[in-house]
Amino acid sequence: MPALSSAPGFPLPRTRRRLLAPILCLLTLAPFSAARATLPAEPPAAPKATVQPAAPARTDCPAGKVLSFVAHPDDDLLFMNPDQDDAIRAGRCVHTVYLTAGDRGEGLGYTLARERGIMAAYADMAGTADAWNTDGLTVGRHTLVRHTLRAHPRVRLIMLRLPDPWLGDGWGSLTPMSRVESVPHARVRSYAPHPSTYTRDELVRLLAGLIRQERPQAIRLMDPSIAIPYRSLCWRCAGHDHPDHIAGARLVEDAMALAPGDYARTRYLNYPTQERQANLDAVQTARKTMIFLRYMRDDTRLCPPGADCSAPKGPEALWVGRQYYAQPAGQALQAQADPGASSGQR
Repeated sequence: MPALSSAPGFPLPRTRRRLLAPILCLLTLAPFSAARATLPAEPPAAPKATVQPAAPARTDCPAGKVLSFVAHPDDDLLFMNPDQDDAIRAGRCVHTVYLTAGDRGEGLGYTLARERGIMAAYADMAGTADAWNTDGLTVGRHTLVRHTLRAHPRVRLIMLRLPDPWLGDGWGSLTPMSRVESVPHARVRSYAPHPSTYTRDELVRLLAGLIRQERPQAIRLMDPSIAIPYRSLCWRCAGHDHPDHIAGARLVEDAMALAPGDYARTRYLNYPTQERQANLDAVQTARKTMIFLRYMRDDTRLCPPGADCSAPKGPEALWVGRQYYAQPAGQALQAQADPGASSGQR
C-alpha cells in the first residue's frame, strides 16, 4: 500500500494532517493485531524417542546408487570389500541393508556396539568424521532404522534388526531368519525402536518395497546358491556358509523377482573364500584390513577389552585378502572395482 503523504515540497495543510492522523494510526496497527489474533497455539513438547529423529539431507546420486544386502554387520566389510569402498570413493550412493541385528543372543546392547563399529568403518571409507543422523525409514507399513553419514549423506546404513541367536546348540541348528525362510508359518519380530513381526512373505515384500523405493542401479547380495540344508551346515567345513548368509540371500533373490528393474546384480562368495587363493593386491589388502580393524574395535567378541586388536585373527585374517563373486562360481576379482556395482562366526 502506498504511503499517505504529499509529494515532496508540497506539505498537507495542518487541518488535513489532524484528520488523517487517526486513520494512519489504525492502518499501522491493524496488520499486527490481525497477526497476533491468528498465531497458532504453542505446540506440545515432543516425547523423547529411542532414536533421535534427524532427517538426512536430500541426496542425489549422479554417479549411481548401490544397494547392498548383508546378514550381519561386518559381512560387507569382509566379503564385499573393496567393492563397497571403491563405490564410495567413486562418488556413488552406497546404501547397505543389514537384515539381522547380529546380536548372537546377547540382546540389543551388543547390536548397538556392532552398529557403532560399522558406522565408524563407513566413515573411514568416506574419509569423514564419524558423525551420523539417525531416523526412521518407512517402507510400506514398516519402519526401519536408518543411519546417514552427515558429511557424506550418500552413505546410508539401514537396519532391520531381526534377532539373531542360535535356536539350538549352534551349527546344525537354525537362526530366526533361517527358520522364517525355511519353516512354513514361522514368524520373527524385530528389535526396538520400530518392532515389526514378519513372515517369510512379509519379509520378501518389505525387501521388494525397499528396492522399489531406493531405485538402485546395482544390487549386491550374499551367495544364495549353497544347497546344503541349514541343519547340516558346520563351521569351516569346505563349501559351507552361515545359515543367515544363505537365507538372507534367498529372501533378497525373491524380492528382486517381485521388484524387477534395470539394475546390475552381484552375488558375493562368503565363508568359502577362505578356501581360495588370495586375490587382492597388497594395497587393497592393507586398506581392507584397516577398515575392518576400525569396525573390530567396537565388536567385543572380536576385540575383548584388553586384547591385542592390531590385526585380524582366525578366518578374518584370510577374508581380508580375498573377494570373490559367487557367480560364475570361483571367478576371481581383478584389482579393480565391481563394474556393476572365531567359532560361530557372524
